[in-house]
Amino acid sequence: MIVKLIVAGGFSAVAIDCFADEDTEALNLYQVASLRLPDLKPAVDHIIKHFGVTHVVYGSGFETQVDSLAYLQSRFVIMGNAVDLFRRFQDKPDFFQTLHQLSIPYPETVFSSPSSHVDWLIKPMQGEGGLSISYYQPNSHVDSKRFYWQRYLAGEVFSALFVADAEHIKVLGFNRQWIDQNHEHAFAFAGICNQATIGDENQRLIIEWLTALIRVYPLHGLGSLDFIFHQGKIYVLEINARIPASAQLYGKNVFDLHLQACNGVRLTVDDKPYPCPIPMGLQIIYAKHSFKIPMGMIWPNWVVDRPAGGVFIGKGQPVCSIIAQGNNTAKVQNRLQRWQKIIENLLQTGLYHHAISD
Repeated sequence: MIVKLIVAGGFSAVAIDCFADEDTEALNLYQVASLRLPDLKPAVDHIIKHFGVTHVVYGSGFETQVDSLAYLQSRFVIMGNAVDLFRRFQDKPDFFQTLHQLSIPYPETVFSSPSSHVDWLIKPMQGEGGLSISYYQPNSHVDSKRFYWQRYLAGEVFSALFVADAEHIKVLGFNRQWIDQNHEHAFAFAGICNQATIGDENQRLIIEWLTALIRVYPLHGLGSLDFIFHQGKIYVLEINARIPASAQLYGKNVFDLHLQACNGVRLTVDDKPYPCPIPMGLQIIYAKHSFKIPMGMIWPNWVVDRPAGGVFIGKGQPVCSIIAQGNNTAKVQNRLQRWQKIIENLLQTGLYHHAISD
């Protein structure tokens, strides 16, 4: 995703990636086994030596590998949030205490075993994509250094895509997101749509909260605020202090905004909304069982993050993603659901024989 945003912005890139998907548009691509420092360091050293790269843009995955992000910062100019600020969002006690001090509502959250076992979730201190979130089970052992407890609230989850210049913040749009009901991880992030109706008053609340938060957290560039609607009220869940998945649904200009904000260009914050994007949605396809991608697989052109032939995909791992657009969100949702079934059939049979129509 980030490479595509960079290329669409008129730049070239050298990419370091764990998956090495077929559609990664980079001049050079270096696949690493993981973002752990022993795996990442040789690739970083190589591209600095051979390409003279001086700046870096990072995406997801560093929530659990903050030391690796620190190494990137020691070798490059980071176009995004510095490691110290990124690390502050991994300090969950401090983050939720900050929300409390700012009178920003959030689900009840505790950092030791709750007395009641009813309606509690276990969440990782460092995590992303909803992985490792589970329901709290009675008598289960939980490492309180790695996990915390948060009250489960039933409702729809949304996010606000924003850009920040360390002093000012501008919301670019609101998104609705959903989980994969069939995934072994009950809260695995599965998709997002770039147009969500939350009401003018709720939009004003989110903007007020972000304006208060940037006075505490001097954010740079693109990021997102996740929140949930429960019984007519909004509760903040977390801030993603890096380019989020929703950015790819807002056109190529969002990367220009990211660079400008990271380069010290002051945002023009006014009542003028960011241009409403074309209705678009993203759906992640997860593997229902372990398998190898067939050689010579022909993917439809609306599939992104396409794995190469012969790649092994473990059960529950992401296979690829679908991006659809339409005249409205209902059209987008319909296409995502229909195209997901086509891909699942394609992976089962290896034959792409469904007609694609609007």
